[in-house]
Amino acid sequence: MSIAFQVLGSSSSGNATLLSCKTEAAHHHLLLDAGLGPRTVAKRMSELGLEGTPIDAIVLTHADSDHIRSSWTRTLQRLRTPVHVPRAHLAEAERKGVPGDLLRPFEERFEPVAGVGFEPIRTPHDQTGSAAFKISCAGSILGWATDLGAVDQDLLEHLADIDALGIESNYDPTMQRESGRSPYLIDRIMGGRGHLSNQQCLEAVQALADRSNGSRPLSAIVLLHLSQQCNCRDRLRRFWDRNAPELSAKMQISWPNRVGDRVELGPVSTKPVQLGLFA
Repeated sequence: MSIAFQVLGSSSSGNATLLSCKTEAAHHHLLLDAGLGPRTVAKRMSELGLEGTPIDAIVLTHADSDHIRSSWTRTLQRLRTPVHVPRAHLAEAERKGVPGDLLRPFEERFEPVAGVGFEPIRTPHDQTGSAAFKISCAGSILGWATDLGAVDQDLLEHLADIDALGIESNYDPTMQRESGRSPYLIDRIMGGRGHLSNQQCLEAVQALADRSNGSRPLSAIVLLHLSQQCNCRDRLRRFWDRNAPELSAKMQISWPNRVGDRVELGPVSTKPVQLGLFA
């Protein structure tokens, strides 16, 4: 296996994705964002037949509370799990309760475990931004981009030639404008440093698909971080079916409160490692 992943939950209330990466040396399990508490993560991993499987490292896109819960503090202290965080979010991660000696700040390419590479690029989100990633393992490449207000050419170039993509599709613009939210909040979300709309998301995916020129077509697309107030799964699916039917056939929409479908890149070993680390 090269890379497999499953979204454990994704919404404005909390985000976490399980990455399973098999190298020549080992089979690793990483958590991409920890915006669901450790008990919830353990429960959903148990549903996958991975009860007690160790998390080798946590990688954060940024340190907002829906991406790192303060309830992780004791679990991290007990398990000594390293937490990789954008350097700009280092202080905020400590305020969220991540032990300082477990924090691993990054600005450039890093390997949270041997053989699994993360290439970050900063994206516009509030004051301190977020990190999108190109994640590589044994020749397979996963792109990841969430909590970003806009997609520019630098990001498209960074995510060129990937095999699969997880990307934010936060809101329907009409639902957002008619939500009754404060003008300040609506402007924060839609103003270029908040979140991607459904239209912006699809345009980004189409641009990435066009860049591949068939040489490395996207095999899977997972939509992330849907607003529970300003988006609609059925409307979103119809939007993709109508505007990009070939891409829609490869697309799944993540759920806020349940595990999504498994996406596999490369041959897969399904045997979990059984270690009791979430007691």
